[in-house]
Amino acid sequence: MIQAKHHPMVYLFFKLYTRFKMKHNFNSVKIVGNVETENNAVLLIANHISWWDGFWALYLSQHVFKKKYHFMMLEPELRKRWIFSYSGGFSIAHGAKSIIESLNYASSLLTDKNNLVLMFPQGKLHSMYHDEFKFQQGVERIISKSPKAKIVFLGTLVDYFEHPKPDLYFYLKEYDAVGDSFQKIEKSYREFFKQCVDTQKNIQV
Repeated sequence: MIQAKHHPMVYLFFKLYTRFKMKHNFNSVKIVGNVETENNAVLLIANHISWWDGFWALYLSQHVFKKKYHFMMLEPELRKRWIFSYSGGFSIAHGAKSIIESLNYASSLLTDKNNLVLMFPQGKLHSMYHDEFKFQQGVERIISKSPKAKIVFLGTLVDYFEHPKPDLYFYLKEYDAVGDSFQKIEKSYREFFKQCVDTQKNIQV
């Protein structure tokens, strides 16, 4: 597998690029929910809706969590976009042995309180309006092997209202997964996301 690296110049470039893109492409960024993760690594479990997702998580890693950013990519894609490995990207490949290696690597990252690991448990892009979340099995393994990490649910939604540029909403919620089954974690995220959408639907400007 390809492990994550953080080349000082490459990582700095992506952080500055993210800041620039956020400022110039969105009318506002709104963060809903409070999390306390100063003394814990963070496993960020998010809906996967767009090209933007990785940059949004990097933004949150800098401005909310203040952690070193890591994210999982399919190995063929990471080999094509190798520069991402120098900004925290690590690979996962098809095949039981490779998958276990990548999941164990993610768990090892979460032993360091200064790290954040982003996961899209669906594995594929879906519409923002898709709410039938079906998680891949790796989520449970990472959580079970990372007892000191904080699990944080992220739901990202976008609305335009009266502006030509969209308003971006990040909904965050800490989740205590101790003793929960894979099915319970999946159901809890589904319920969390439904709450995000219900809150969003009630916004008036």
